[in-house]
Amino acid sequence: MFKPKFLCAVAAWGLLIFPSILRAEPLTIEGAPTDTGFSVGTPAGIRATLKGVTGDPSRYAVFAGIQYVGTTAKSSFQLDRVGNVTDGEAHYEGGWPIPSDAPTGVYSVKIQVEDRKVRKVVATQELRGFAAYRKLVSIANVRLDKTFYIVGEPIQCEVAIQNLTAQAISGVRVEFSNANYPWISTFSGETSLSGRQQENPQLGLKVLRDNLTLPAQGEVRIPMMPAGTAQFLQGQMVALLGAGGPARNAKEPPPEVDQYTVAVWNADRTVLFDMQSTKPAIIRTATADLPKPYSNLAYTHPYNSDIDFARYREFYAPGEVSSVIRLDRSHTMFRAGDILAVKGTLSNPGTEAWSGLELRAVVSDASGKQLHEAALASGLNLPPGKSQDLRGEAWTLPASLAPGTYSLKLSLASAGDGAKAELASDFAVNALPASVLVIVPHEDDEHSYAGLIRGAVEAGIPVRVIIMTGGDVGECERYYFKPCGPNEAREFGLVRMEESAEALEHIGLARDMLSVLGLPDGGLGEIWFHHIKIPYLSVHLASDHAPYTNAVKPNLLFSREAVLAELEQLIEEFHPALIATAHPDERHVDHRTTNWFVVKACRELLSKKELSPDTVILAAEAYGAGGSKPAPYQYEKAPVYLSGEAAALKQEMSWIYQSQDGNLDEGAKKIWKELPREEMHYRIVDWQEHEGWNE
Repeated sequence: MFKPKFLCAVAAWGLLIFPSILRAEPLTIEGAPTDTGFSVGTPAGIRATLKGVTGDPSRYAVFAGIQYVGTTAKSSFQLDRVGNVTDGEAHYEGGWPIPSDAPTGVYSVKIQVEDRKVRKVVATQELRGFAAYRKLVSIANVRLDKTFYIVGEPIQCEVAIQNLTAQAISGVRVEFSNANYPWISTFSGETSLSGRQQENPQLGLKVLRDNLTLPAQGEVRIPMMPAGTAQFLQGQMVALLGAGGPARNAKEPPPEVDQYTVAVWNADRTVLFDMQSTKPAIIRTATADLPKPYSNLAYTHPYNSDIDFARYREFYAPGEVSSVIRLDRSHTMFRAGDILAVKGTLSNPGTEAWSGLELRAVVSDASGKQLHEAALASGLNLPPGKSQDLRGEAWTLPASLAPGTYSLKLSLASAGDGAKAELASDFAVNALPASVLVIVPHEDDEHSYAGLIRGAVEAGIPVRVIIMTGGDVGECERYYFKPCGPNEAREFGLVRMEESAEALEHIGLARDMLSVLGLPDGGLGEIWFHHIKIPYLSVHLASDHAPYTNAVKPNLLFSREAVLAELEQLIEEFHPALIATAHPDERHVDHRTTNWFVVKACRELLSKKELSPDTVILAAEAYGAGGSKPAPYQYEKAPVYLSGEAAALKQEMSWIYQSQDGNLDEGAKKIWKELPREEMHYRIVDWQEHEGWNE
């Protein structure tokens, strides 16, 4: 009887004497690299905080394990404790010397804490990784002589260029031109799918220096010198960065905001070392100061006269919206043979009861010809101020019904009092495949196939989207308000990836159905033609491996063989009935070579009998033809028809690409009746043929 009481007393005494032992919290680790990326040959800074430290902190040794993602090779180094322990927190930092010959790409970081007293690991934690890059040449500064130019005046420019390597670089060429991306062929006139080369406008290209030598780890400054002539660019290069806007028919052109590009090449103009845009300049005549122009770098409208003060108030015209009949518009894309189901609510906004109501539906084609009429519900009673759910089947769409957009008119009436309300809407019918794989060059190019994706989502058809590049260049400087180095370019790619994920979610596709290869923006042509096995060192990422942890394959080699192997695997795994991609004649090199990669991968799978010869490949036109040898294929038009709701979702989707002029798209929004109800694509009839035409 004595023993249990004694044990209880001892236990209570222990709680009083050693409360910290029983309440000891486990050690936790927080931390991150000191930057998102580091140049090879420099230390990668790592910081870590150890929480829950009790007693002597010197008992803990903190190590950072570094691993090149996708390999088993590891390196480890010990972090140094800095400062005193405060509130149980100890801080550590250190730098891992990245070898000068280390591979570029993404590295993982894992912190490990060892307790020296007990000689065991007591805590581990994965931290955010970092990228290693190898930048050769950097434009340190670009400056124009002034901001305001009269048409015809000379533009002067000053440039500073840095050699970031330990060896001199000779034969360097420095160019100044109207704003452009070298991998996008400029053009004027109407776009064409014929492959005919369009007339190119003058880029106003001026060679500032030729055969320049950059000393090792040195800087060369090109003093202020004539570089170009001020001229109006609107309507000439609208698709390119900062170069004017749509053509205007004013007798005297209004002032405009323009930019220019400085590019640094090797001697034979085959390797682009770096490029940078100038700050905006105002171009105007000697007599016209109005209207005041706004740059698309930050503003929604180029001129205040472009602001719409009326149409946005009337998105739906009278008869397209009703306070009595409210439709659920979540399903408006159908296939022939589907049931045209109508869902929504009926409401009585009045003060008197409605009885004996009948709701009828009338379906008509684009010409107005009535195809079907049916009673959705009859004998309905609606008390004043009340609502009830509306569910009915308007029509089983005939298997022979042609693809197109059809009108749906609903009318609610009673025998005694006549019509109570009418509502006009529409729906679309398409012949859809069993599965859809969309493969596009950049984040926002999936917008070309928004109608197809939405139709497949509504039909429950498997859909996956693959984006080839990380989109690391397009408008990067605008996003950060400064020139982009490798870290900014890589992080900007992540911004664009998130925009695409959110845009696809807006039209109903889950983000886990989006995959990104992380190839360099503007670099697919180099990979296709010149880097079959040896990887391409990206201009802006300064990497020859995909430096994204969220890529399908982190550290994917920037070589043609590696890209083709990855594409083949992705296509084989999904086994699509239809592949939607870019057009082979597009003037943007990333667009046309995306098509070339896709078709070549499909031919390889076809030769191994791992892809059906009946697989359909569609091409979308985004930029128009030009700048390359026309493809020898035969095409058939393959339109996708959109309902008004699907077209509205597609329009809203474009606003989400904020880094890609989403604000301009929102400023130019269309009302319901103006939204295009057709999305034109081109089926490549003979993609299985013409092997090697683009080699």
